[in-house]
Amino acid sequence: MSSPQSRKTALLFSLVFALLAAAIGLIAQASDQEQLSPQYYVLCLSLIGCVLLILAGYVWDRTLMQRLRDLNKTSNTITLLSDGDEVHDEVIGLARQIERMAQSLQKLEASYRAVVEDQVDLICRYNANGQLSFVNGAYARFVGHKRQELLGQPFALCSAGLLSPKDGPLPEATTFEYEWHDAAKKRFIHAWTHRAIKDSSGSIIEYQAVGHDVTTRKEAEHALLLAKEAAESADRAKSEFLAIVSHEIRTPINGVIGFAKLLQDTPLNPEQRTFADMITSSGRTLETLISDILDLSKIEAGKLEIEHAPFSLRDCIDEAIHLFGPRAREAGLSIKTSVAPGVPIIVNSDHGRLRQILNNLVGNAIKFTEHGGVEVGVECSPGAINADGVHRDVRLHFTVRDTGIGIPAEKIEQLFRPFSQVDTSIKRRRGGTGLGLIIAKRLCERMGGAISVESRVGEGSAFYFTIQADYTIGDSRDPFATIKSDNAGSPA
Repeated sequence: MSSPQSRKTALLFSLVFALLAAAIGLIAQASDQEQLSPQYYVLCLSLIGCVLLILAGYVWDRTLMQRLRDLNKTSNTITLLSDGDEVHDEVIGLARQIERMAQSLQKLEASYRAVVEDQVDLICRYNANGQLSFVNGAYARFVGHKRQELLGQPFALCSAGLLSPKDGPLPEATTFEYEWHDAAKKRFIHAWTHRAIKDSSGSIIEYQAVGHDVTTRKEAEHALLLAKEAAESADRAKSEFLAIVSHEIRTPINGVIGFAKLLQDTPLNPEQRTFADMITSSGRTLETLISDILDLSKIEAGKLEIEHAPFSLRDCIDEAIHLFGPRAREAGLSIKTSVAPGVPIIVNSDHGRLRQILNNLVGNAIKFTEHGGVEVGVECSPGAINADGVHRDVRLHFTVRDTGIGIPAEKIEQLFRPFSQVDTSIKRRRGGTGLGLIIAKRLCERMGGAISVESRVGEGSAFYFTIQADYTIGDSRDPFATIKSDNAGSPA
Protein backbone atom coordinates (compact mmCIF):
# COMPACT_ATOMS: atom_id res chain seq x y z
CA MET A 1 0.00 0.00 0.00
CA SER A 2 1.29 3.46 -0.85
CA SER A 3 2.21 6.02 1.85
CA PRO A 4 -0.66 8.50 1.15
CA GLN A 5 -3.17 5.67 1.34
CA SER A 6 -1.74 4.52 4.70
CA ARG A 7 -1.94 8.03 6.15
CA LYS A 8 -5.53 8.37 4.95
CA THR A 9 -6.50 5.05 6.59
CA ALA A 10 -4.81 6.03 9.86
CA LEU A 11 -6.65 9.36 9.99
CA LEU A 12 -10.01 7.69 9.34
CA PHE A 13 -9.48 5.14 12.06
CA SER A 14 -8.34 7.91 14.49
CA LEU A 15 -11.48 9.89 13.71
CA VAL A 16 -13.66 6.81 14.27
CA PHE A 17 -11.88 6.05 17.52
CA ALA A 18 -12.34 9.67 18.73
CA LEU A 19 -16.05 9.61 17.90
CA LEU A 20 -16.55 6.27 19.64
CA ALA A 21 -14.66 7.58 22.69
CA ALA A 22 -16.90 10.68 22.76
CA ALA A 23 -20.03 8.55 22.44
CA ILE A 24 -18.90 6.21 25.22
CA GLY A 25 -18.05 9.19 27.44
CA LEU A 26 -21.49 10.70 26.94
CA ILE A 27 -23.21 7.39 27.65
CA ALA A 28 -21.14 6.96 30.85
CA GLN A 29 -21.99 10.45 32.00
CA ALA A 30 -25.64 9.93 31.25
CA SER A 31 -25.73 6.69 33.26
CA ASP A 32 -25.04 8.67 36.46
CA GLN A 33 -28.18 10.68 36.02
CA GLU A 34 -31.51 9.34 36.66
CA GLN A 35 -33.18 10.76 33.65
CA LEU A 36 -31.40 11.63 30.39
CA SER A 37 -32.46 14.47 28.23
CA PRO A 38 -33.37 13.76 24.59
CA GLN A 39 -30.35 15.81 23.42
CA TYR A 40 -28.02 13.13 24.70
CA TYR A 41 -29.71 10.51 22.63
CA VAL A 42 -29.61 12.66 19.52
CA LEU A 43 -25.93 13.42 20.04
CA CYS A 44 -25.04 9.77 20.57
CA LEU A 45 -26.97 8.70 17.53
CA SER A 46 -25.25 11.44 15.54
CA LEU A 47 -21.84 10.24 16.65
CA ILE A 48 -22.74 6.63 15.84
CA GLY A 49 -24.07 7.74 12.42
CA CYS A 50 -20.84 9.63 11.72
CA VAL A 51 -18.82 6.56 12.59
CA LEU A 52 -20.96 4.43 10.31
CA LEU A 53 -20.70 6.96 7.46
CA ILE A 54 -16.94 7.14 7.85
CA LEU A 55 -16.68 3.34 7.82
CA ALA A 56 -18.99 3.11 4.80
CA GLY A 57 -16.93 5.75 2.96
CA TYR A 58 -13.76 3.90 3.80
CA VAL A 59 -15.16 0.61 2.49
CA TRP A 60 -16.46 2.34 -0.65
CA ASP A 61 -13.13 4.01 -1.24
CA ARG A 62 -11.26 0.73 -0.82
CA THR A 63 -13.63 -1.02 -3.20
CA LEU A 64 -13.31 1.74 -5.81
CA MET A 65 -9.53 1.73 -5.55
CA GLN A 66 -9.45 -2.01 -6.01
CA ARG A 67 -11.62 -1.77 -9.07
CA LEU A 68 -9.36 0.97 -10.49
CA ARG A 69 -6.35 -1.23 -9.89
CA ASP A 70 -8.05 -4.09 -11.69
CA LEU A 71 -8.93 -1.83 -14.63
CA ASN A 72 -5.36 -0.52 -14.78
CA LYS A 73 -3.96 -4.03 -14.74
CA THR A 74 -6.40 -5.10 -17.46
CA SER A 75 -5.46 -2.05 -19.55
CA ASN A 76 -1.73 -2.78 -19.19
CA THR A 77 -2.33 -6.35 -20.20
CA ILE A 78 -4.27 -5.27 -23.30
CA THR A 79 -1.54 -2.75 -24.17
CA LEU A 80 1.17 -5.38 -23.84
CA LEU A 81 -0.81 -7.75 -25.99
CA SER A 82 -1.35 -5.02 -28.59
CA ASP A 83 2.34 -4.07 -28.62
CA GLY A 84 3.29 -7.69 -28.99
CA ASP A 85 1.04 -8.09 -32.02
CA GLU A 86 2.57 -5.05 -33.70
CA VAL A 87 6.09 -6.31 -33.05
CA HIS A 88 5.06 -9.69 -34.31
CA ASP A 89 3.63 -8.16 -37.50
CA GLU A 90 6.81 -6.16 -38.08
CA VAL A 91 8.96 -9.23 -37.60
CA ILE A 92 6.83 -11.19 -40.03
CA GLY A 93 6.98 -8.35 -42.62
CA LEU A 94 10.76 -8.08 -42.28
CA ALA A 95 11.13 -11.82 -42.62
CA ARG A 96 9.02 -11.82 -45.78
CA GLN A 97 11.07 -8.95 -47.25
CA ILE A 98 14.29 -10.80 -46.49
CA GLU A 99 12.83 -13.88 -48.13
CA ARG A 100 11.90 -11.90 -51.25
CA MET A 101 15.39 -10.42 -51.38
CA ALA A 102 16.91 -13.85 -51.03
CA GLN A 103 14.73 -15.13 -53.86
CA SER A 104 15.76 -12.18 -56.03
CA LEU A 105 19.39 -12.83 -55.25
CA GLN A 106 18.96 -16.47 -56.11
CA LYS A 107 17.34 -15.57 -59.43
CA LEU A 108 20.08 -13.03 -60.16
CA GLU A 109 22.79 -15.52 -59.29
CA ALA A 110 21.12 -18.18 -61.44
CA SER A 111 20.91 -15.71 -64.34
CA TYR A 112 24.53 -14.67 -63.86
CA ARG A 113 25.68 -18.25 -63.73
CA ALA A 114 23.64 -19.08 -66.84
CA VAL A 115 25.26 -16.19 -68.70
CA VAL A 116 28.73 -17.16 -67.53
CA GLU A 117 28.24 -20.83 -68.28
CA ASP A 118 26.87 -20.12 -71.77
CA GLN A 119 29.96 -18.12 -72.70
CA VAL A 120 32.53 -19.67 -75.00
CA ASP A 121 35.16 -17.38 -73.46
CA LEU A 122 37.30 -18.72 -70.66
CA ILE A 123 36.25 -17.03 -67.39
CA CYS A 124 37.93 -17.51 -64.04
CA ARG A 125 38.55 -15.78 -60.73
CA TYR A 126 41.54 -16.09 -58.46
CA ASN A 127 42.95 -14.52 -55.32
CA ALA A 128 46.09 -12.45 -54.86
CA ASN A 129 48.16 -15.63 -54.57
CA GLY A 130 47.02 -16.79 -57.99
CA GLN A 131 44.79 -19.63 -56.71
CA LEU A 132 41.56 -20.20 -58.61
CA SER A 133 38.29 -19.56 -56.78
CA PHE A 134 35.92 -19.95 -59.74
CA VAL A 135 36.05 -21.25 -63.32
CA ASN A 136 33.27 -21.55 -65.86
CA GLY A 137 32.50 -24.63 -67.91
CA ALA A 138 34.43 -23.41 -70.96
CA TYR A 139 37.60 -23.04 -68.90
CA ALA A 140 37.19 -26.49 -67.33
CA ARG A 141 36.59 -28.11 -70.73
CA PHE A 142 39.56 -26.34 -72.25
CA VAL A 143 42.07 -27.56 -69.65
CA GLY A 144 40.40 -31.00 -69.46
CA HIS A 145 39.68 -31.08 -65.71
CA LYS A 146 36.59 -30.99 -63.54
CA ARG A 147 35.65 -27.72 -61.97
CA GLN A 148 36.12 -28.92 -58.38
CA GLU A 149 39.60 -30.18 -59.24
CA LEU A 150 40.64 -26.73 -60.47
CA LEU A 151 39.45 -24.74 -57.44
CA GLY A 152 42.41 -23.86 -55.25
CA GLN A 153 44.90 -24.70 -58.00
CA PRO A 154 47.28 -22.05 -59.45
CA PHE A 155 45.99 -20.09 -62.43
CA ALA A 156 47.87 -21.08 -65.58
CA LEU A 157 48.79 -17.51 -66.50
CA CYS A 158 50.20 -16.92 -63.03
CA SER A 159 52.21 -20.12 -63.31
CA ALA A 160 53.49 -18.96 -66.70
CA GLY A 161 54.75 -15.72 -65.14
CA LEU A 162 52.42 -13.35 -66.97
CA LEU A 163 50.56 -12.51 -63.75
CA SER A 164 53.02 -13.39 -61.06
CA PRO A 165 52.25 -12.29 -57.48
CA LYS A 166 55.95 -12.75 -56.71
CA ASP A 167 56.75 -9.62 -58.71
CA GLY A 168 54.46 -7.48 -56.56
CA PRO A 169 50.72 -6.75 -56.49
CA LEU A 170 48.82 -7.86 -59.56
CA PRO A 171 47.70 -5.03 -61.88
CA GLU A 172 44.15 -3.85 -61.37
CA ALA A 173 43.42 -3.82 -65.13
CA THR A 174 45.42 -5.04 -68.11
CA THR A 175 45.06 -6.85 -71.45
CA PHE A 176 47.45 -9.22 -73.18
CA GLU A 177 47.58 -12.23 -75.50
CA TYR A 178 48.79 -15.68 -74.58
CA GLU A 179 49.42 -18.73 -76.73
CA TRP A 180 48.88 -22.12 -75.11
CA HIS A 181 47.37 -25.54 -75.79
CA ASP A 182 44.15 -27.21 -74.71
CA ALA A 183 43.73 -30.71 -73.28
CA ALA A 184 44.04 -32.17 -76.80
CA LYS A 185 47.36 -30.32 -77.35
CA LYS A 186 45.77 -28.05 -79.95
CA ARG A 187 47.30 -24.59 -80.27
CA PHE A 188 45.15 -21.62 -79.25
CA ILE A 189 45.71 -17.89 -78.85
CA HIS A 190 43.55 -16.05 -76.31
CA ALA A 191 43.21 -12.33 -75.76
CA TRP A 192 42.93 -11.93 -71.99
CA THR A 193 41.24 -9.13 -70.06
CA HIS A 194 42.36 -8.99 -66.43
CA ARG A 195 40.76 -6.75 -63.80
CA ALA A 196 40.41 -6.48 -60.02
CA ILE A 197 37.13 -7.16 -58.19
CA LYS A 198 36.60 -4.68 -55.31
CA ASP A 199 34.12 -4.38 -52.46
CA SER A 200 32.14 -1.28 -51.49
CA SER A 201 35.10 0.17 -49.60
CA GLY A 202 37.43 -0.14 -52.59
CA SER A 203 39.48 -3.04 -51.25
CA ILE A 204 40.45 -5.75 -53.72
CA ILE A 205 38.63 -9.02 -53.04
CA GLU A 206 39.98 -11.08 -55.92
CA TYR A 207 40.80 -10.89 -59.62
CA GLN A 208 38.92 -11.93 -62.74
CA ALA A 209 40.33 -12.92 -66.12
CA VAL A 210 38.38 -13.46 -69.36
CA GLY A 211 40.09 -15.13 -72.31
CA HIS A 212 38.67 -14.63 -75.81
CA ASP A 213 39.75 -17.02 -78.56
CA VAL A 214 41.50 -15.03 -81.33
CA THR A 215 43.21 -17.97 -82.99
CA THR A 216 41.19 -17.73 -86.21
CA ARG A 217 41.75 -13.99 -86.48
CA LYS A 218 45.47 -14.35 -85.86
CA GLU A 219 45.76 -17.10 -88.45
CA ALA A 220 43.80 -14.98 -90.93
CA GLU A 221 46.08 -12.01 -90.24
CA HIS A 222 49.12 -14.20 -90.74
CA ALA A 223 47.70 -15.61 -93.97
CA LEU A 224 46.87 -12.09 -95.13
CA LEU A 225 50.40 -10.97 -94.34
CA LEU A 226 51.84 -13.87 -96.32
CA ALA A 227 49.49 -13.09 -99.21
CA LYS A 228 50.50 -9.43 -99.06
CA GLU A 229 54.18 -10.34 -99.11
CA ALA A 230 53.58 -12.74 -102.00
CA ALA A 231 51.66 -10.05 -103.90
CA GLU A 232 54.39 -7.50 -103.28
CA SER A 233 56.99 -10.03 -104.39
CA ALA A 234 55.00 -10.76 -107.56
CA ASP A 235 54.58 -7.04 -108.19
CA ARG A 236 58.29 -6.47 -107.78
CA ALA A 237 58.98 -9.39 -110.11
CA LYS A 238 56.54 -7.91 -112.65
CA SER A 239 58.14 -4.48 -112.39
CA GLU A 240 61.63 -5.95 -112.73
CA PHE A 241 60.48 -8.00 -115.72
CA LEU A 242 58.96 -4.94 -117.38
CA ALA A 243 62.11 -2.93 -116.71
CA ILE A 244 64.34 -5.63 -118.18
CA VAL A 245 62.12 -6.22 -121.20
CA SER A 246 61.67 -2.49 -121.81
CA HIS A 247 65.39 -1.95 -121.60
CA GLU A 248 66.09 -4.83 -123.96
CA ILE A 249 63.46 -3.65 -126.46
CA ARG A 250 64.78 -0.11 -126.41
CA THR A 251 68.08 -1.19 -128.02
CA PRO A 252 66.60 -2.63 -131.25
CA ILE A 253 64.09 0.25 -131.42
CA ASN A 254 66.93 2.74 -131.37
CA GLY A 255 68.53 0.74 -134.17
CA VAL A 256 65.34 0.85 -136.23
CA ILE A 257 64.97 4.62 -135.75
CA GLY A 258 68.63 5.22 -136.50
CA PHE A 259 68.63 3.22 -139.71
CA ALA A 260 65.33 4.82 -140.74
CA LYS A 261 66.97 8.25 -140.40
CA LEU A 262 69.94 7.03 -142.46
CA LEU A 263 67.52 5.73 -145.06
CA GLN A 264 65.79 9.11 -145.21
CA ASP A 265 69.14 10.75 -146.06
CA THR A 266 69.56 8.57 -149.19
CA PRO A 267 67.98 9.27 -152.58
CA LEU A 268 64.39 7.93 -152.40
CA ASN A 269 61.37 8.22 -154.59
CA PRO A 270 58.24 9.75 -153.00
CA GLU A 271 56.71 6.39 -152.12
CA GLN A 272 59.91 5.13 -150.50
CA ARG A 273 60.27 8.38 -148.51
CA THR A 274 56.72 7.98 -147.25
CA PHE A 275 57.54 4.47 -146.07
CA ALA A 276 60.72 5.69 -144.37
CA ASP A 277 58.82 8.49 -142.61
CA MET A 278 56.22 5.97 -141.39
CA ILE A 279 59.00 3.72 -140.04
CA THR A 280 60.56 6.65 -138.18
CA SER A 281 57.21 7.81 -136.74
CA SER A 282 56.23 4.30 -135.64
CA GLY A 283 59.66 3.77 -134.10
CA ARG A 284 59.41 6.99 -132.10
CA THR A 285 55.92 6.07 -130.92
CA LEU A 286 57.16 2.67 -129.80
CA GLU A 287 60.15 4.28 -128.13
CA THR A 288 57.85 6.60 -126.18
CA LEU A 289 55.71 3.64 -125.10
CA ILE A 290 58.76 1.69 -123.95
CA SER A 291 60.07 4.72 -122.05
CA ASP A 292 56.72 5.18 -120.28
CA ILE A 293 56.55 1.51 -119.32
CA LEU A 294 60.12 1.62 -118.06
CA ASP A 295 59.46 4.74 -115.98
CA LEU A 296 56.24 3.31 -114.52
CA SER A 297 57.95 0.03 -113.64
CA LYS A 298 60.74 1.93 -111.89
CA ILE A 299 58.23 3.98 -109.93
CA GLU A 300 56.23 0.90 -108.93
CA ALA A 301 59.40 -0.92 -107.87
CA GLY A 302 60.53 2.08 -105.82
CA LYS A 303 63.76 2.38 -107.79
CA LEU A 304 63.15 5.80 -109.30
CA GLU A 305 65.61 8.28 -107.86
CA ILE A 306 64.69 11.95 -107.53
CA GLU A 307 67.63 14.32 -107.98
CA HIS A 308 68.14 17.48 -105.98
CA ALA A 309 70.21 19.93 -108.00
CA PRO A 310 69.94 23.59 -109.05
CA PHE A 311 68.43 24.48 -112.43
CA SER A 312 66.69 27.36 -114.15
CA LEU A 313 62.93 27.09 -113.80
CA ARG A 314 62.36 29.35 -116.82
CA ASP A 315 64.62 27.18 -119.02
CA CYS A 316 62.75 24.04 -117.92
CA ILE A 317 59.40 25.55 -118.95
CA ASP A 318 60.84 26.89 -122.22
CA GLU A 319 62.17 23.44 -123.13
CA ALA A 320 58.66 21.99 -122.90
CA ILE A 321 57.22 24.88 -124.94
CA HIS A 322 59.89 24.61 -127.66
CA LEU A 323 59.37 20.84 -127.90
CA PHE A 324 55.67 21.23 -128.72
CA GLY A 325 55.94 24.54 -130.58
CA PRO A 326 55.99 22.98 -134.08
CA ARG A 327 52.98 20.80 -133.32
CA ALA A 328 51.07 23.82 -131.95
CA ARG A 329 51.83 25.90 -135.04
CA GLU A 330 50.73 23.08 -137.31
CA ALA A 331 47.41 22.89 -135.41
CA GLY A 332 47.00 26.68 -135.37
CA LEU A 333 47.26 26.89 -131.56
CA SER A 334 49.01 29.38 -129.31
CA ILE A 335 51.20 28.52 -126.32
CA LYS A 336 51.65 31.03 -123.49
CA THR A 337 53.70 30.95 -120.32
CA SER A 338 53.34 33.10 -117.22
CA VAL A 339 55.49 33.26 -114.10
CA ALA A 340 54.13 35.00 -111.00
CA PRO A 341 56.21 37.60 -109.07
CA GLY A 342 58.42 36.12 -106.39
CA VAL A 343 59.17 32.83 -108.14
CA PRO A 344 62.91 32.09 -107.76
CA ILE A 345 64.95 31.91 -110.96
CA ILE A 346 67.13 29.03 -109.74
CA VAL A 347 65.56 26.23 -107.69
CA ASN A 348 66.89 22.95 -106.33
CA SER A 349 64.89 19.94 -107.52
CA ASP A 350 64.84 17.34 -110.30
CA HIS A 351 64.99 19.18 -113.62
CA GLY A 352 64.45 16.06 -115.76
CA ARG A 353 61.37 14.81 -113.87
CA LEU A 354 59.74 18.26 -113.81
CA ARG A 355 60.25 18.54 -117.58
CA GLN A 356 58.75 15.06 -117.99
CA ILE A 357 55.61 16.13 -116.07
CA LEU A 358 55.31 19.30 -118.18
CA ASN A 359 55.84 17.33 -121.39
CA ASN A 360 53.05 14.89 -120.54
CA LEU A 361 50.55 17.62 -119.58
CA VAL A 362 51.40 20.04 -122.41
CA GLY A 363 51.41 17.19 -124.96
CA ASN A 364 47.96 16.04 -123.81
CA ALA A 365 46.67 19.64 -123.87
CA ILE A 366 47.77 20.12 -127.49
CA LYS A 367 46.48 16.68 -128.47
CA PHE A 368 42.95 17.39 -127.19
CA THR A 369 42.73 21.04 -128.29
CA GLU A 370 41.46 22.03 -131.76
CA HIS A 371 40.93 25.78 -131.33
CA GLY A 372 42.44 28.36 -129.01
CA GLY A 373 45.62 27.48 -127.20
CA VAL A 374 47.49 26.25 -124.15
CA GLU A 375 48.81 28.25 -121.21
CA VAL A 376 51.45 27.18 -118.70
CA GLY A 377 51.68 29.15 -115.44
CA VAL A 378 53.71 28.88 -112.24
CA GLU A 379 53.39 30.46 -108.81
CA CYS A 380 55.13 29.78 -105.50
CA SER A 381 54.54 29.65 -101.76
CA PRO A 382 57.73 30.30 -99.73
CA GLY A 383 58.27 28.04 -96.75
CA ALA A 384 60.56 27.89 -93.74
CA ILE A 385 64.27 28.47 -93.79
CA ASN A 386 66.30 25.28 -93.65
CA ALA A 387 68.50 24.36 -90.71
CA ASP A 388 71.62 25.45 -92.60
CA GLY A 389 70.28 29.02 -92.79
CA VAL A 390 71.18 29.23 -96.46
CA HIS A 391 68.22 27.64 -98.24
CA ARG A 392 64.49 28.29 -97.99
CA ASP A 393 61.80 25.78 -98.86
CA VAL A 394 59.36 26.71 -101.59
CA ARG A 395 56.28 25.00 -103.03
CA LEU A 396 55.85 25.53 -106.77
CA HIS A 397 52.30 25.60 -108.13
CA PHE A 398 51.95 24.83 -111.85
CA THR A 399 48.88 25.20 -114.06
CA VAL A 400 48.47 23.76 -117.55
CA ARG A 401 45.26 25.12 -119.07
CA ASP A 402 43.76 24.45 -122.49
CA THR A 403 40.65 25.31 -124.48
CA GLY A 404 40.13 21.77 -125.75
CA ILE A 405 37.24 19.34 -125.81
CA GLY A 406 37.12 18.93 -122.02
CA ILE A 407 36.60 15.80 -119.94
CA PRO A 408 33.22 14.38 -118.82
CA ALA A 409 32.75 14.46 -115.05
CA GLU A 410 32.31 10.66 -114.85
CA LYS A 411 35.65 10.16 -116.64
CA ILE A 412 37.81 12.36 -114.42
CA GLU A 413 38.35 9.65 -111.80
CA GLN A 414 39.79 7.34 -114.48
CA LEU A 415 42.46 9.83 -115.64
CA PHE A 416 45.13 8.86 -113.15
CA ARG A 417 44.84 5.10 -113.58
CA PRO A 418 47.36 3.04 -115.58
CA PHE A 419 46.37 2.46 -119.24
CA SER A 420 43.19 4.51 -118.72
CA GLN A 421 41.88 6.81 -121.46
CA VAL A 422 38.87 9.06 -121.80
CA ASP A 423 38.08 7.87 -125.33
CA THR A 424 38.11 4.05 -125.33
CA SER A 425 36.23 3.54 -128.57
CA ILE A 426 37.80 1.68 -131.46
CA LYS A 427 37.47 4.77 -133.66
CA ARG A 428 39.12 7.16 -131.23
CA ARG A 429 40.87 9.98 -133.04
CA ARG A 430 43.73 10.55 -130.62
CA GLY A 431 46.33 7.96 -129.72
CA GLY A 432 48.27 7.40 -126.54
CA THR A 433 49.09 4.63 -124.09
CA GLY A 434 47.26 6.06 -121.09
CA LEU A 435 50.45 6.08 -118.99
CA GLY A 436 51.37 9.76 -119.16
CA LEU A 437 49.04 11.02 -116.43
CA ILE A 438 49.69 8.19 -114.00
CA ILE A 439 53.43 8.76 -114.43
CA ALA A 440 52.94 12.50 -113.85
CA LYS A 441 50.91 11.77 -110.72
CA ARG A 442 53.52 9.42 -109.27
CA LEU A 443 56.34 11.83 -110.07
CA CYS A 444 54.50 14.69 -108.34
CA GLU A 445 54.02 12.53 -105.26
CA ARG A 446 57.68 11.51 -105.25
CA MET A 447 58.65 15.19 -105.46
CA GLY A 448 56.50 16.08 -102.46
CA GLY A 449 53.42 17.39 -104.28
CA ALA A 450 50.13 16.36 -105.83
CA ILE A 451 48.09 16.77 -109.02
CA SER A 452 44.44 17.53 -109.72
CA VAL A 453 42.21 18.52 -112.64
CA GLU A 454 39.20 20.70 -113.39
CA SER A 455 37.33 20.32 -116.67
CA ARG A 456 34.06 20.97 -118.47
CA VAL A 457 33.02 19.36 -121.71
CA GLY A 458 33.48 21.80 -124.60
CA GLU A 459 35.22 24.44 -122.44
CA GLY A 460 38.64 22.92 -121.84
CA SER A 461 40.63 21.54 -118.92
CA ALA A 462 43.03 22.84 -116.27
CA PHE A 463 45.61 20.55 -114.64
CA TYR A 464 47.13 21.75 -111.37
CA PHE A 465 50.22 20.17 -109.84
CA THR A 466 52.71 21.09 -107.14
CA ILE A 467 56.24 20.05 -106.25
CA GLN A 468 58.44 20.78 -103.26
CA ALA A 469 61.78 22.52 -103.86
CA ASP A 470 64.13 25.01 -102.23
CA TYR A 471 66.34 27.90 -103.33
CA THR A 472 69.35 29.79 -102.07
CA ILE A 473 68.57 32.85 -99.96
CA GLY A 474 70.08 36.10 -101.24
CA ASP A 475 70.64 34.97 -104.80
CA SER A 476 71.94 37.93 -106.83
CA ARG A 477 69.36 37.31 -109.56
CA ASP A 478 66.01 38.84 -108.68
CA PRO A 479 62.73 36.99 -109.03
CA PHE A 480 60.91 37.76 -112.23
CA ALA A 481 57.36 38.21 -113.49
CA THR A 482 57.18 37.97 -117.26
CA ILE A 483 54.78 36.61 -119.83
CA LYS A 484 56.08 34.93 -122.92
CA SER A 485 53.84 34.03 -125.89
CA ASP A 486 54.34 31.76 -128.85
CA ASN A 487 51.35 32.50 -131.06
CA ALA A 488 50.11 30.36 -133.91
CA GLY A 489 51.73 31.25 -137.17
CA SER A 490 54.62 33.14 -135.55
CA PRO A 491 58.22 32.26 -136.44
CA ALA A 492 59.70 29.31 -134.63
